[in-house]
Amino acid sequence: MIDNYNKEGRNYDNIRYGRTKGGRFFSQIELRKTLEMVKGEKVLHVGTATGRVSAYLVSSGFDYVGLELSGAMVWITKEKLNGAGDIVQADAEHLPFKPSAFDDVVSVRSFHFLPHPEAFLNEANRVLKQTGRVTVSFERNVRGRETFRKLMSLPPSNARRTYYSNPEVALMVRNARFEPLFARNVTKLPLLFYWRSNHDRVLKRLHGKIPSFMGTVGMVVGSKETQSLGVG
Repeated sequence: MIDNYNKEGRNYDNIRYGRTKGGRFFSQIELRKTLEMVKGEKVLHVGTATGRVSAYLVSSGFDYVGLELSGAMVWITKEKLNGAGDIVQADAEHLPFKPSAFDDVVSVRSFHFLPHPEAFLNEANRVLKQTGRVTVSFERNVRGRETFRKLMSLPPSNARRTYYSNPEVALMVRNARFEPLFARNVTKLPLLFYWRSNHDRVLKRLHGKIPSFMGTVGMVVGSKETQSLGVG
């Protein structure tokens, strides 16, 4: 994963979100859903990549700390934020922070790259306040992923990852002593479909009418408090 990030560098965002209208539309969906789930003021964002989510959270007024393992991505994120927030190069499974330091821990599609996601969730619990919340999104384990990739004429990914179902991640969250509040799909269509589509008007119309079972990006939210946003 680190080698892949270091290699792609500045091209990372453009490859996924800048080349097509569908990619930009997906980015809007993802950013808005992430913001909807964040409830506190001091946020730790794990996996900054090039700072796309970082800039969004900073502009939304949060007291922001970003964590990234790739040195190239740390540098790019710092440049994008232009002095705002605080960016730390460290391992998500060994968070270099004191207990009860944050209101929220957020991981936007970096969860599936972690070798030991349970270790990360336990660390998230440690650095969260008693009222804290963890939000993770990830690429789901769905049938036909490889067939769809070939149909879209896309090369295989260079970065190793593990695909999960929403219930699998919800169970991990519960085992890390969180109460799962939300476990659903973020998208309504396969992620690769957005990245290769230039028909954002069609996508926007579809999003208001179709169910989310075809979506390949899931999100799970867990709280150290007992609440309910809807698990399903």
